[in-house]
Amino acid sequence: MSSSTKQTISAQIPVELASAVEQLARELDRSKSWIIKEALTAMLAERERRHQSVQAGLDDVTEGRVIGHAQMKHFASQLKKE
Repeated sequence: MSSSTKQTISAQIPVELASAVEQLARELDRSKSWIIKEALTAMLAERERRHQSVQAGLDDVTEGRVIGHAQMKHFASQLKKE
């Protein structure tokens, strides 16, 4: 997602969040822009990871890679015994 072309965006955020960003920027000796970019990048990466996990689950169902309720209950009961 690295690009030499930049775009400025603006957003209204709660004062407490802005203060937290400023404090973290001071602690890490980074700019507020860097903090916000890192946070957005992490959030988008996590969202994509979750999307891929859900898609993998849906693909499993489509391909019939599932187990029945009785099998799952048996598996859970075995966990309780350990």
